[in-house]
Amino acid sequence: MQAVTGEEMGAVDRYVIETLGYPGAMLMENAGRAVTERLLHYYHTGERFLILIGSGNNGGDGFVIARTLKDAKREVHVCLIPPEEKFKGDAKLHKNLYENAGYTWTSYDPIYFQKADIVIDALLGTGISGDIREPYSNVIEAITNAEKTVVSVDLPSGIPGDETTVPEGSLQADRTITLQQPKLSYYTYPARDYYGETEVVPIGIPPTAFEHTVKTKRNVWSASETANHWQPWAASSHKGNHGKVGIIAGSETMPGAAAIAAGAAVKSGAGLTTIATPQSVIPMVAAHVPEATYFPRENEISSFYENKDGIAVGPGTGFDTDGPEILTELIENFEGPLVVDADGLHQLAEMLDRVRARKHPLIITPHPGEMAALIGSSPRDVNSRRFEVAASFAQEHGIYVVLKGPYTLVATPEGEIWINDSGNAGLAKGGSGDVLTGIVLAFVTKTNNIQPAISSAVYMHGYTADYLLERGVPMETMNAMEMIQALPNSFREIR
Repeated sequence: MQAVTGEEMGAVDRYVIETLGYPGAMLMENAGRAVTERLLHYYHTGERFLILIGSGNNGGDGFVIARTLKDAKREVHVCLIPPEEKFKGDAKLHKNLYENAGYTWTSYDPIYFQKADIVIDALLGTGISGDIREPYSNVIEAITNAEKTVVSVDLPSGIPGDETTVPEGSLQADRTITLQQPKLSYYTYPARDYYGETEVVPIGIPPTAFEHTVKTKRNVWSASETANHWQPWAASSHKGNHGKVGIIAGSETMPGAAAIAAGAAVKSGAGLTTIATPQSVIPMVAAHVPEATYFPRENEISSFYENKDGIAVGPGTGFDTDGPEILTELIENFEGPLVVDADGLHQLAEMLDRVRARKHPLIITPHPGEMAALIGSSPRDVNSRRFEVAASFAQEHGIYVVLKGPYTLVATPEGEIWINDSGNAGLAKGGSGDVLTGIVLAFVTKTNNIQPAISSAVYMHGYTADYLLERGVPMETMNAMEMIQALPNSFREIR
């Protein structure tokens, strides 16, 4: 499923109507009926609906919803926010159809909240740009003060469809029924907090319309995609078939990072795992990952990556003097997938020219702070334009960017974005990124199709946290070692 901005959705609508010949009024009818079907599914005990209608297409959808709810014998009151003469085109046509069916409306008055149980927000949709103006700002404030259940059509009024700033006074919905495609803002914060429970309903727009109009690909990666790209093991396979991976991780002050990353790689199917870590740290790490073999990091690094199918570098290394040398060697000479995380990222900003010259896959897994350091910005700036930052950096440097956070993004060298829809706030603690590094490394060494491998690894990382949460592990206590122990169960469910 592809996420689009409001501007892109408008272009799709125009293409469908002007090029493919679909009547706009038909699409509006489809949209309203699709929303009504969901409303009748969720609310079926005699609730009273108040539908607040704006003048654009969202308002036209509102008239279809009002008519079809009334046809279903539900109690509905309809309020128009703008003057009647503001309704044009398809919205005016559906207003006329509503009236011709014998149904009535009134001008807006906050008194109508008193007799409503469910408020349907058909005010602004994707039609807003910038601040919320009168009369809508007052109406939204009144909705908020009424403390009723609010259902928004397409997206909550005031919320932009893209990554732009959420205007002050935007509507907080309890539920949003989104039309045809998820909107980009759903996958960003703080906009996501305004949506409430959200689902996407089809309204009859053919896929070809998106292929011809939406240039930036932002696709949601979920359980079905992960299952479809699962790498089965042949009955005749041996450990060498499943990836010989190397992990450069850990230090005297952070030995756990090596154990976590390697443990996750082993549990995620890596056939042979070797850990490069300081000699003094090896006994501590080996006590937790006995399946691995070990390489003293003090030795020549070129002999470590020899015959490896994939390398991960950075978790807990505390790189100081030898970091640039190790990274340079790997970027220039290692010919398999290279995953750079944590302390490895701190060195990367100084060698981006080498990164761009590299011919083999390079994957970075930064959190917003690390991403900010790479682009010379701030975490706040990165979070305000996550899609733009991830896609542009990946495309400019010819690498894969895994921008961690809620709805982790995987950006490809071609500038495509894959949005992860698994995970919860239990991942927001030390060690969870090391788990992700291990899973990514294990997955990318098994295939030449790098993006599905990365996206599947990211999904499994989040899904494992969801698995623990559903089985009673509180987000506050969830930790990396629990996630590694739960990987076999979450893998079994997905497979």
